[in-house]
Amino acid sequence: MERFGYWNKILHVDLATGTTSVEEPGDAFYRKYGGGRGFIGHYLLKLVPAGADPLGPNNVLVFAPGVLTGAPVPGAGRHSVGAKSPLSGGFGEAEAGGFWGSELKRAGWDAIVVHGASARPVYLWINEDKAEIRDASHLWGKVTGDVEEAIHAELGDPRIRVAQIGPAGENLVRFANVANDLNEFAGRSGLGAVMGSKKLKAIAVRGKTPVRVADQPALLAISKWVSNTVDQVHRGFHEYGTGGAMQGKSLDGGIPTLNYRLGTFEGTDKIDAIAIKEEVRIDMGACFACSVRCKKVVQIEMREEDAGVTRKGVKIAVDPQHRYRVDPKYGGPEYESLASLGTNLGVDDIVAVCKSNELCNMMGMDTISAGSTIAWAMEAYEKGVLTPEDTDGVKLEFRDGDAVVRMLQMIARREGIGDLLAEGSQRAAAKIGQGSEDYLTTVKGMEMAMHDPRHMAAMRASYLLAPTGGDHMRQTGDKNGLRNQVGMCHFLAYDDDQTAQILNAVTGWGIDAAEMVATAHRGLTLARLFNMREGMTRADDRLPKRFSEDLPKHKGLTGEELGEIVTDYYVEQGWDPETGAPTRETVRALGIEADAVGLV
Repeated sequence: MERFGYWNKILHVDLATGTTSVEEPGDAFYRKYGGGRGFIGHYLLKLVPAGADPLGPNNVLVFAPGVLTGAPVPGAGRHSVGAKSPLSGGFGEAEAGGFWGSELKRAGWDAIVVHGASARPVYLWINEDKAEIRDASHLWGKVTGDVEEAIHAELGDPRIRVAQIGPAGENLVRFANVANDLNEFAGRSGLGAVMGSKKLKAIAVRGKTPVRVADQPALLAISKWVSNTVDQVHRGFHEYGTGGAMQGKSLDGGIPTLNYRLGTFEGTDKIDAIAIKEEVRIDMGACFACSVRCKKVVQIEMREEDAGVTRKGVKIAVDPQHRYRVDPKYGGPEYESLASLGTNLGVDDIVAVCKSNELCNMMGMDTISAGSTIAWAMEAYEKGVLTPEDTDGVKLEFRDGDAVVRMLQMIARREGIGDLLAEGSQRAAAKIGQGSEDYLTTVKGMEMAMHDPRHMAAMRASYLLAPTGGDHMRQTGDKNGLRNQVGMCHFLAYDDDQTAQILNAVTGWGIDAAEMVATAHRGLTLARLFNMREGMTRADDRLPKRFSEDLPKHKGLTGEELGEIVTDYYVEQGWDPETGAPTRETVRALGIEADAVGLV
């Protein structure tokens, strides 16, 4: 049987013994799970003991592209990373774009499952079909840019793609992320801390074998449609990336402001994607095989003499206060970062926001959880729960961009108050109490993203029911749930028919709409089974108190209306309408009985 879109090779790496092995799970495995969340759910249920410490050696870390990852079509540059989450104690997963996932597929691998923990820092070097565990003592403590440069020099190939952790992951910051290509991130769930707990600094990959596809002409036709319709279909993303509509969001009363207490921020126009383009942006980048260049690249210098023209017609910005330099190799802030490090903290200083984003990228931290945890701390400081003695003299006041920069540095290195905040806002609130729990914006322990559900009804189910907690990507729906598993970008405006065309052009499977829905439900049900095994119940499918409060332009949400959303979703997924437990019938229909042994 010819295989298209996958190689039937999954790499298992045991860091405790320093050995590797290859699993060949068979063709049915790929059609059933697809990749992404499907792979992660399968391996977490199979390999992680119930109740395991997320930062202990019994957790596994899964790098999971999908069957589309690496195919030559726009949007097929995504991969997922998963483990038991240090933030939620449940299902942990995040997705990243860029080139790393495609490189892994081009090296002949469909996924990596990392077991155990090393006694010393190591990195994994995958060169085509060879995998080698190498010493990383000389890389430990270094920021992401320096690590990538050192690995390229050591291995002698600048085309190697590197996924890695920064100092935040080494220091087990619970919202540390996994960075690849320096400006792409598996950002949510604290997976960088899991990688750090295993003493795995990086995974370097070089692949030279194109992913085989079943129908190249059909894929080419889709690619031409994307490139020929960029102005009509993807112009906003192509020109601004995310964040171009922030002023409208503020006018509607839905921009997160001062820890989600207001919906309007007067300085939005100073830090949105339009301002980024006009003031500090020097370029736009793209992911593997994609003609939509939606990734910002910013550069800021501290002194006039360091600025100049690096590209025709583009002048480098200078910090008017001569405080910060921002390196373009770390990309630039997208919407979630502009809001979490800007509007939600009351910061309208574009240089400070860009520096904060760069620091998170250098140190390897999720900008959403980092910014939201600081917002929680600033509200606690404002109300006297935290004092200057607690914060090492840093005035944790809203609107102070320099305080944000300082706090991010302290969190990444767990210095002073940063050690508390590195635990995430929910654990920090549980430790200091005094009513600070009321300032939280967490679901299942993970800080919510920057779309207020009081303003955006479409986000309510995503926040309530995403298996990872406060996730905004609406992966609870069939469309995005499927894309998560097969390795397709959520921002490409493919309709369901086009998605089916791409899937079938790559795999040759002849998938129909019903099978696409079943694949999405399968991944979500696997994640639900894992969460319930780890002790989560319907009581965890709720929003924090903050969102029951009114905004100036939007009413707070009631428990009754949110409960209806939860029940309706359980019914849609084929779970028990009262408890949310997947039923035996659903598990059987999805073909995941082996994954659910002892759980239904």
